[in-house]
Amino acid sequence: MPESMQDLDAMVNQVRKLEKYRHISPDLIRTLLQVELTKRSNPKEAIKAARSKLHQVGTAYLEAAPPFADWQNQLSTLPANLDDPAVRAYLLTRLPAHASTRERLSILPDFFNTCLAGVENIRSVLDVACGLTPLTLPWMPLQPGFTYTACDIFTDLIDFLQGFFNHFEINGHAIVADVLRDLPPVHADLTLLLKTIPCLEQMDKDAGRRLLHEIPSPNLLVSFPARSLGGHPKGMVKFYEQHFFDLIQGQPWQVTRFEFPGELVFRIQK
Repeated sequence: MPESMQDLDAMVNQVRKLEKYRHISPDLIRTLLQVELTKRSNPKEAIKAARSKLHQVGTAYLEAAPPFADWQNQLSTLPANLDDPAVRAYLLTRLPAHASTRERLSILPDFFNTCLAGVENIRSVLDVACGLTPLTLPWMPLQPGFTYTACDIFTDLIDFLQGFFNHFEINGHAIVADVLRDLPPVHADLTLLLKTIPCLEQMDKDAGRRLLHEIPSPNLLVSFPARSLGGHPKGMVKFYEQHFFDLIQGQPWQVTRFEFPGELVFRIQK
């Protein structure tokens, strides 16, 4: 075990020496290291285990070191109008940098309209472990003047998303957050948990159940991967459907199921 907080901070810095972990929230890394140090006494082994976990929950899905500063500069040249065809075309070129939005590209025109059909007056959104999903705002059926809170563990991603909100004059807040410990206290009309639960359960097996029960939104859109990152189904639809209903067992919520190529979706109305 580290003898002091300085020792732990040094381990955090050691984890972040690798480029793909450099922009991950130090608080999350510190938490993971503390957990790993309860399982093993060797700091080098704890660092290796923490990096492995961070890969499973984050870096495996985000293209290596996206040039967010360049993206921000490119955004600044575009009209401040999400409905402008040039803006939509540009956003479509950026969505493939994250596995979740890359896999959703072919169904994007229908995804949100289908899943949110009949849900009226969405004026606020909480996007948990958002990735690049905020860039799909032009395809979401939201009310004018909506608010959008996006949280993730990558500091450079969050800085870019705040710049995105600012450029398009969206009432949006991008927050670096470890949602297992510090979920933003937002009472949104809609919460998005898109392919989020399997990642969080890599760190905390009860994360999915806890979030589904504790998030105060009247509407939740929850999805699971229907294929592996390599594109193989591996019985994932059957597995995650059973898992989802186990997580909400005993709740009187209204649930609507949707299935798309690559994604299994459930809409919860509490």
